Amino acid sequence: MNDTAIACPIRRRLRAWRGAEGWNATAGLDQWLALQRDPLAWLAEVHQAQPDLAGMRMGHKRLWCAFHPEAVHALMVTHRAHLRRWEPSLCMMRQWNGRSFMMREGAAAREQRQKVRPHIQPPPVADILRLAEKWSAGIAPGATRDLDLEMACYSITLTGHALFGLDLSASAESIARAVRVLSRVALLETSTGLPLGHWFPSKLCPRKRWALRTLRTQIEQVAERSTRPLTVHREDLATLLMAAHQSTGATLAWTQLLLAQHPAVRDTLRAELAAIDWREVTRLQDLQRCPLLRAVIQESMRLYPPAYALVPRQLERSVQVMGRTLHRGDIVMVSSWITQRDARWFPQPTQFRPERFLEDHERPQGAYFPFGLGDRACPGTGMAMMDLAVSLAYWVMHWDVELLQPLAPQGWFSLRPRQAQVRLVPRAGACLPGMPEAAAEDAVPAAA
Repeated sequence: MNDTAIACPIRRRLRAWRGAEGWNATAGLDQWLALQRDPLAWLAEVHQAQPDLAGMRMGHKRLWCAFHPEAVHALMVTHRAHLRRWEPSLCMMRQWNGRSFMMREGAAAREQRQKVRPHIQPPPVADILRLAEKWSAGIAPGATRDLDLEMACYSITLTGHALFGLDLSASAESIARAVRVLSRVALLETSTGLPLGHWFPSKLCPRKRWALRTLRTQIEQVAERSTRPLTVHREDLATLLMAAHQSTGATLAWTQLLLAQHPAVRDTLRAELAAIDWREVTRLQDLQRCPLLRAVIQESMRLYPPAYALVPRQLERSVQVMGRTLHRGDIVMVSSWITQRDARWFPQPTQFRPERFLEDHERPQGAYFPFGLGDRACPGTGMAMMDLAVSLAYWVMHWDVELLQPLAPQGWFSLRPRQAQVRLVPRAGACLPGMPEAAAEDAVPAAA
């Protein structure tokens, strides 16, 4: 994650464009501008025009957006060996991910994932509940909070405990705000392949420098303080910290916002949770006793998947997808935001209906992939689901969330609520059965 990476793709990109046969400086410019203005609206517009496999010019390259599950599965599983990350976007992401397993390809990526995977385990359920109780003790009754920021900070604290054995609560808000900045910067940089260097006339530049500095400092402190074996994999620490808290924090926020809009589902969920002795929940399989809890999380991630669009990848050889030829050098991407909202696979796709995951269904492979597919699927899926389920159970049982603003998504690098101001009201006498005794530590100060 050195500063020289910031400027590296510019001269390569300009040389390639100028040398390309038939190069047109404005080719695909309208697509780029629309993508920058509102990526979710751009994806919806492209999908409406070409609902299965959309092809278009982007500069001197051809971009393909795979929306149909068959096309998604073909690219993410069948032809996975012929895809590599698009170099300009890869160069951008290395600024904060270093050379982690996310930045590698082929055998090197698989080998590193295998080394890291055993260390990505959820903490005991009692620890998750104590951390949630400790964090919520710092929230004044009736307080107005940015729920997205609140859950991001809580999730950083949970991730610090689970992966590194550290209390990151004091620095949680700084990390969360830094990741927010980088999420905005990442959308701009990875979609265009052009970096925000020190020379770029944008207010985002000093914010980006602050965010990178903040994240690097925190990772250095984690590496120095933690005694966990995971810290041996220094290059992977930033990726693990960002990915773990972004998926958990964003999904916790989205799910509570959705439940606030659907009080009947929330009340039914509370009845289910009240019948569970949480001392008997020790592994992910035990959550089969909470079918509605799992369904609520699955439906939330269907509607608002944190990783709503795959980072662009480039074909190393020509392949056939749904009867069309995608040529060597073409750029491809998929979007769970679009595929998981397609009425062909999910009737009434914009409605929050957790019961769809309680019913028998037959959906094609590639129709639902909030954690990815194939050998590049998220290695922390099990940890994320356990953290989500137990944390959500605590927050739903102990707090009422009152919406203060309309619910709307913001498509940056990850999918977050555009506005998430809520009023948090504690539920008198509410408690999960089997809750551990109150933590002896002082309450964690909630996010501002």
